[in-house]
Amino acid sequence: MSQPPSGGGTAPPFPGLEGVPGDIVYLRLPRPAELFERRAARFRELAPGNPMGEFLDALSHLARAQLQALSRLAPSIGSDAGLKGRRLAAAIPLRATAWQRDPAWREGLSALVSAMKAVSLPGPAAAALARLERAAPAELEALADALLSGEGPALDLGMAPFAAAALQVYFAALAEAVPAAEVERSRAGCPVCGSPPVAGVVTGDDRLRYLTCSLCGSEWNLTRVQCWDCRATGGITYLALDGEPGLKAELCAGCGTYLKLFYREKRPAAEPFADDVASLTLDLLAAEEGWARGGVNLFLLGGAEG
Repeated sequence: MSQPPSGGGTAPPFPGLEGVPGDIVYLRLPRPAELFERRAARFRELAPGNPMGEFLDALSHLARAQLQALSRLAPSIGSDAGLKGRRLAAAIPLRATAWQRDPAWREGLSALVSAMKAVSLPGPAAAALARLERAAPAELEALADALLSGEGPALDLGMAPFAAAALQVYFAALAEAVPAAEVERSRAGCPVCGSPPVAGVVTGDDRLRYLTCSLCGSEWNLTRVQCWDCRATGGITYLALDGEPGLKAELCAGCGTYLKLFYREKRPAAEPFADDVASLTLDLLAAEEGWARGGVNLFLLGGAEG
């Protein structure tokens, strides 16, 4: 799946799909390089003509910078993958809020910041990059803790998207080394790192739903017409926009939240993070009707999250 996504045609096959034909594969671990390459291409594809076009274009550069951060991290995080996998097996789920991060994640952040300094950004974003460059390790670790725990008031919202992008690289590299056979089914969040999903994708032919982790990028199967959060199967309805095929918000009357779903049959190139940012009109409509966002997009902190 190394080819860039396009707006039409057949959906690219999922990476890591193993098993007997007809079986439902529960977990798909990320392939970080492919993940960030695909995300960058999709942000870039969605930008023209979108009211969020400039932001989407900036995020395409950020996803490209994630690739550079990954190359910086790979020698330390991805080395000795077999041993790393055995160590990770004992800690699954990794619990991002409690995991003792390797300082190498900050090296990835440094590479990401360097890459983004070469991009023409609005003044506030450029100032945030300068603050990140000056920040002491303890300040960066506190920022990471606040991001992973969802402590919005404690966040520097200018620095947050860049730090979040570096954390995604770090946890995606960890998740790639996780022994999939050791991962148990989850009742709350990502089965690999415990984080909430950003959105769900409904596959084309078999109509299965996979949720995408907002942090590590792992994807896991969840039965359709079921709230990802409270697991209610009653009181589920859907909200859609005219002129936006392949996009719905799944609403749960039980907990009052919603999660976006992208349907590959009509939106074959959908990438959850990029398509989520590009479809904020649906978030506004859901908020007007009193629904709270259930998924998390770390690029939208201080914006559509709530």
